[in-house]
Amino acid sequence: MHRRFLTPVFLAVVAPFMTGTSTAAPQATSAPPATAASQPRPATDRLVMLGTGGGPIPRVGRSQPAHLVQAGGKAYLIDVGAGTARQLVRAGVRPSIVDAVFITHQHLDHTAGIMEFVALDWTDRRQAPVVFYGPPGTRQLVTDTVGALRTGETLFRLEIPGLPLMASVFSGKDIEVTTTAREVYRDEVVTVRAVENSHYVTMKLPMTEHGIDRSYSYRFDLPARSIVFTGDTGPSRAVEDLAKGADLLVSEMIDLESVVGALRKRQAATGIDQQPLIDHMVQEHLTPENVGRLAAAAGVRKVVITHIGTSPGIEAINREAILADVHKHYAGPVEISEDLAVY
Repeated sequence: MHRRFLTPVFLAVVAPFMTGTSTAAPQATSAPPATAASQPRPATDRLVMLGTGGGPIPRVGRSQPAHLVQAGGKAYLIDVGAGTARQLVRAGVRPSIVDAVFITHQHLDHTAGIMEFVALDWTDRRQAPVVFYGPPGTRQLVTDTVGALRTGETLFRLEIPGLPLMASVFSGKDIEVTTTAREVYRDEVVTVRAVENSHYVTMKLPMTEHGIDRSYSYRFDLPARSIVFTGDTGPSRAVEDLAKGADLLVSEMIDLESVVGALRKRQAATGIDQQPLIDHMVQEHLTPENVGRLAAAAGVRKVVITHIGTSPGIEAINREAILADVHKHYAGPVEISEDLAVY
C-alpha cells in the first residue's frame, strides 16, 4: 500500500475532467458535462481520506469525517461530514458515482453533510438509487433530509427535465448490530461486516421511535485487501475482533489533554458541569496509546489515523509524540492522515 497527496495544482488541472487517474490538461470545449451514467470510474482501487477532522468543529485544515473506498468499479462512502460533496469533487470524483453509503453513528460531525450530498447529487441527475446504511435512525435521517429539501426539489424539477423524485433515489436502511460482528452488505466487489463499538457506553440512551441509538465500526473485505474503519469508539474488544488481520486500520484519535483542558476551562468560565462530556472523551475515544493497543491486538498490517480530535481553535498536532505513543504498543507502519490523502 502506498500514499500520495492530491496537490492544489494537480486538482485544479484534473478535477473537472477525471475521477482520479488522468493527467490530461484542460481543453476548451462546448460539449455538455458528462452525465452520471457516462462518467468514467478509476481503474485503480483506492481509499481517499475525504475528511480527517474530529468535530463537530469547523476547521481550517481538515474537513469533517468522510472516507471513500473505490474498488472494482464501485464506490462506497463511509460517513458524510460537512463538506463531503466538495471533498469528493476535490478528489476528482462526482457524488453520482457513489454506490452505497455507510454511517457509523448519528453524531453531527459524521452526518451534517448528508443534505448537501443529497441535494447536489440529485441535481447532478443521479438516476441509480443509493441506500444509506447505518444504525437505528439512519432511515429516518434520510427521510427527514429529503423532506427538508422538498421546496427546492419542486423548483428544480420544473427547471431541469428528467429529474426523478428525490425519494426514489435516496433512502436509508437501519441495521441492527451488536458486539458480535455480522454481515450487513454484500455485492460482487465487497463484503461489509459491522459491530457495535463503545462510543456510547457512558450515555444513558433513551428509547426513541427508531429504537436505541448505536455506534458502529465497519470492515470492508475487498478482493485485494481488507480495511477496517473504527468510526468513533473507545477501547473495544469487539472492534479488536473485527479488525483481526486487516490490511489497513483506519482509526480515530483524540488529543485528550487538549480536549479535556478546554472543557475544564469552559466549566470554570461558565459554571456548567462538563464532567459528562469529559467522561465521554476519556472513555469513548481512542488516545494514541489506545490506537497502538488496538492495532497490536488485532495484528493489522498498517494504521492510518483520522478523525483528529483536538479542542476548538487548535489545528496543530505533535506528530512525533502521537507516533511515539502508538509505537509503544504497535510496531507496524503508522500514518497520521490529511484530507485527500490516498492509500
